[in-house]
Amino acid sequence: MKTELLAPAGSLESFFAALENGADAVYCGLTEFSARAKAKNFTLEEAEKLATCARRRGKRLYVALNTLIKEKELNKLVEVLAALADIRVDGIILQDLGLWRLAREHFPELPLHASTQMTVHNAAGVKMLEKMGFSRAVLARELSLAEIAEIRQQTTIELEHFVHGALCFSISGQCYFSSFLTGMSGNRGRCAQPCRRRYSDGRKQGYFFSTSDLCAIELLPELIRAGVMSFKIEGRMKSPDYVARVVAAYRLVLDAPAAGRKEALRAAADHLELSFGRQPTRGFLTGFVPAGIAVSSQHGTLGRHLGEVASLRDGMIGFKTDDRLHIGDRIRIQPKNDQAGVGFAVRELIAEKRKVKAASAGDFVFVKHPGKGNIKSGDAIFKVGGKILFTKSPETCRKMLDEVWKDESGRGKRSTCRNRISEVVSSLPPRREPAKPGASQLTLKVRELEDIRLVERNGADRIELPLTAKNLALLQKGARQLESRKADVVWEIPPMLFGPEWNEFRRAVQMLAGQGYLTFRLQNLGHIPLFDKLENVTLLGGFRCYVTNSQAALAWQELGLAELTLNMEDDRANFKELFSRISFIPLAATVYGQLPVFLSRIPVRNVRPGGMLRSDRDDGYRVFMADGITEVVAEKDFSLLGHLAELRDMGCLLILVDLSRCGAGSARGKEVLAGIAADTKLDASTAFNFERGLA
Repeated sequence: MKTELLAPAGSLESFFAALENGADAVYCGLTEFSARAKAKNFTLEEAEKLATCARRRGKRLYVALNTLIKEKELNKLVEVLAALADIRVDGIILQDLGLWRLAREHFPELPLHASTQMTVHNAAGVKMLEKMGFSRAVLARELSLAEIAEIRQQTTIELEHFVHGALCFSISGQCYFSSFLTGMSGNRGRCAQPCRRRYSDGRKQGYFFSTSDLCAIELLPELIRAGVMSFKIEGRMKSPDYVARVVAAYRLVLDAPAAGRKEALRAAADHLELSFGRQPTRGFLTGFVPAGIAVSSQHGTLGRHLGEVASLRDGMIGFKTDDRLHIGDRIRIQPKNDQAGVGFAVRELIAEKRKVKAASAGDFVFVKHPGKGNIKSGDAIFKVGGKILFTKSPETCRKMLDEVWKDESGRGKRSTCRNRISEVVSSLPPRREPAKPGASQLTLKVRELEDIRLVERNGADRIELPLTAKNLALLQKGARQLESRKADVVWEIPPMLFGPEWNEFRRAVQMLAGQGYLTFRLQNLGHIPLFDKLENVTLLGGFRCYVTNSQAALAWQELGLAELTLNMEDDRANFKELFSRISFIPLAATVYGQLPVFLSRIPVRNVRPGGMLRSDRDDGYRVFMADGITEVVAEKDFSLLGHLAELRDMGCLLILVDLSRCGAGSARGKEVLAGIAADTKLDASTAFNFERGLA
């Protein structure tokens, strides 16, 4: 496969900055369904012009539709897919399986790229994507070169991997942090970036969840050998100049002959030096977690640290600069409370009581106050932009696009697929009246086999257990209490199975099935092949098998699941929509559990397991680390107790209660079980987005 340098375009200027500096392809978002909702993004009419312009230059345009889709958004989604099929974009990047189903069934001419938000992280997951008709997998960023090479050996699909830009502390697609705090979901493109804020561990403060920026420019040959063909640069929220510099740097190295690679890397370093990212890291590519991937002492903001505000007088800001500073440089002043900073260009620079064009590191300087923001002494100052490489204005870029567009014959005649819109919309499941509520079925999830006797007497219809080595060992010793209830036991697969772990769990499920345990809960596409050639097994979808629309429910059913669990971050209105349209597969709702705000492969350093971190708003997050996975759990439990009657009226007859953290026999566990019986609200808990809504 020919290698591809893939660049971000969050604006028209970034689009041209990418193409003019050597990108082979560009990815952009639309005004709807983009995982970077805060970028400028593009209308469908603009996307049509971009696609035309890219084709004229022999380049490719991919459109990111990589968010979860609500039921009421399906009609609009169909219109967007029809338009993109007419436009003939070179691929759509998606997360939601409802979108996958609509595109596969009705718009097969659209090449499908699986977003990193789908959390595909092993060969089994990539092979599933191949079977589902995807042409490309954007791999999880937590993989090593060796793990990527193993995937390549077992699959033929195109592999894309991020090589530069911001990293998330969370595994992509597994983060509820922003959604929990604000109702603005990262899974719907509205991340408020709470991981970049400061937290305290007792008296110790730090940026425990703020990651460094990925820079894999020195590993490009190794990535090629591992089987990656598309090298993706993150940055739809970044400036055109950033895009220009980073693309130019990677182009230099990709095109350099082996003998000239060192020289190309030196030239590339000059470009990257002026792109003003965070401290660089190679991420997981080298096969171990680098010490610098998340440094608690490192501020979460972008840019190069210059110093702190020392004085404020006569409309000027004074500080000692730690780096060279020029007229025209852009700086950001960041308050201590981690609220939004103030950014502006340096128009006037004073050192040694005289105006200068540049100042050296160590100089005490004054810059003109921007006249906005509440700047205070002690606020941090960062340089976020310097000498401009890409100088074209938005007006110039618009003119360049229009010049190409006016010569395009047949422009604006997007009609071929529009005739299909009404046909596709009419195929969507109609709304129906909920049936009369019957008796609810209760599934109680516990931590260990030893907890089963505690929940059996509380009327559990099903008992759910995490599939762990400890529980398997206890089972082998003889769990007589399960013998008569094998049909009621659900074994939950861990969400992340890296490398050889997948084969270990394949053997485990074969053993359990051989003993008559036939019901399993899945959390990832890569789990489905675990059950190949196993007869009579029943596969249930966990809350990480996202279902926020009826098409996604149909998709999971077609992939072999017999029951689904609603997304924990979803809201009341969408729950109602789903229950009014989905009668073809049972839907369960989690009504209690400790809320994981994210999963990560990055350890939280210098925080004891089970330790509590607090924000400056005094909300707490407990950190657990086991089997190479970090799970950060909100201090406030998630609970829909008090809403059980309302859920039954919607048509929800399957409720799931997760006692695996608090313990079935604990005071909290007993309080939860009593709350279920009485349908009373639980103290010190949150309904998450159920009441306030999911943005």
